[in-house]
Amino acid sequence: MSSRLRFRESMRGFYAPGASDYGAGAAHGRADGTRLGFAVTIRTESVPATIADPNRRMWVEGTITAKELGPVPMPISDGTFDLFTAGHNGRFAMRYRLPFTTVDGRPMTLLGHKDVGDDRGPDMWPDTTTLFIRLIDGTVDWSDEAGPEHARGILTLTAPMFAGQLLTFRGGPAALARFGWFFCRHLLIAYRGPYPERNR
Repeated sequence: MSSRLRFRESMRGFYAPGASDYGAGAAHGRADGTRLGFAVTIRTESVPATIADPNRRMWVEGTITAKELGPVPMPISDGTFDLFTAGHNGRFAMRYRLPFTTVDGRPMTLLGHKDVGDDRGPDMWPDTTTLFIRLIDGTVDWSDEAGPEHARGILTLTAPMFAGQLLTFRGGPAALARFGWFFCRHLLIAYRGPYPERNR
């Protein structure tokens, strides 16, 4: 039985070149109309292998759209998505690494993270639908981030976009069930504390 799984995700928001703060970058970008979005497919060849990986890594393909960098969508090359990696103070991070090349031939990398963990008040929805992004010159990884930083900003996933995303999940019944349980269990850990493993 196949353990493959894939789904589509789109996010949109604002950013500003030269910004040193995510919020300020988003605010300046909104005022200036400097938008960025991506439309991707996230996939794994094996849900059990992804869950066993400390980074919970999946692969990403798709495009980035940002008129400042080019008039047409720019393909992502060798993108990765890390699901529920260990963050600070018992929190989790969802990390996006999306290398691409601008229309004029410059390599860049979008590094984005969602900060998932319990704060005061209801925050599960904003945590899981808000992506803090940096645009880095060059092709970089989380471990090196060698290139100079071009911009910062914030992307979001709206409720209609999320509803549409749920309809894009594809995989065998066992893969979908195991991935769904893993995802829900880690949300419970993030917002309610430890939750027992499911016996399988």
